[in-house]
Amino acid sequence: MARQASGGGGRSVLSAVCGLLAIVLLPVSLVGFWASVLLTRTDVFVEELRPVVTKPQVQEALTDGIVQGILGAVDLRPAIEKALEAPIRTQAATLVASPQVASAWTTGIRALHTQFIAVMQGRGDTELDDQGRVSVRVTIPVPALTSTLEQAGVPNAGAIAPVVTIPLVKATDLQKAQTAYRIADAWGPWAPLVVAALALLSIALARRWRAATTLIGIGWVVTALALALVVMVAREPLMRRVDPEVARTIADAAYGLAARNLYYEIAIAVGVGVVMLLVSAVTLAFGRRRAR
Repeated sequence: MARQASGGGGRSVLSAVCGLLAIVLLPVSLVGFWASVLLTRTDVFVEELRPVVTKPQVQEALTDGIVQGILGAVDLRPAIEKALEAPIRTQAATLVASPQVASAWTTGIRALHTQFIAVMQGRGDTELDDQGRVSVRVTIPVPALTSTLEQAGVPNAGAIAPVVTIPLVKATDLQKAQTAYRIADAWGPWAPLVVAALALLSIALARRWRAATTLIGIGWVVTALALALVVMVAREPLMRRVDPEVARTIADAAYGLAARNLYYEIAIAVGVGVVMLLVSAVTLAFGRRRAR
């Protein structure tokens, strides 16, 4: 009898530990899975950041980059360059809203992610800027400006294609990003399965499976909603750390788009928790009816 009681007590303790871990690790698993998909898969990353090119601040930065790139590539007298700046800016502002620039942006974002992965994996052939930062580089052909430049006497005007560079990740943040990437790459894809296995083990070992199911269901709903609140609240303070402004705009837009997918995961977790509560309630009701 003592051994049975001891064995039963040990199972209860193990069940409680597994249940607690399943609850506590749920937010970590959701973030880890989200990060593993967003940070390690280029196609997903590109799809998330593709719409950012339509943001006014990004288009303004691209316009400035085109103007600076063109004026830096030509060799004209200062007076002529100053006279050219206004018409170049006007045409560049129209150009950045075109499908051609959207395509160039997508190419630049894909190259950015390839560059980011190389940095995260510690490869030595990674291209960084002169301050050791990961940047978006967008090569923009400017055929619409060819006639304006030719009239100003610029030779080979049709061959000019400014490269607009927008730094995103500071060198000081790369080490932190590498740590997060390694954890997400190793743990992220398996995290939800581990949490689900812990929950099932907790329920299987529990003396009262309905009570264990109810507690885990409540825990998952509460922690998932708490994670959603953290994601919403953390946005502004995180964005304040990003510099310059155009990088902040890109980061903010990316945060919003990426958070949307994280919210989907949170909604699924809340749904699973609610289903567990319903199963407990329904089986308890049927059990009481049969007992009568």
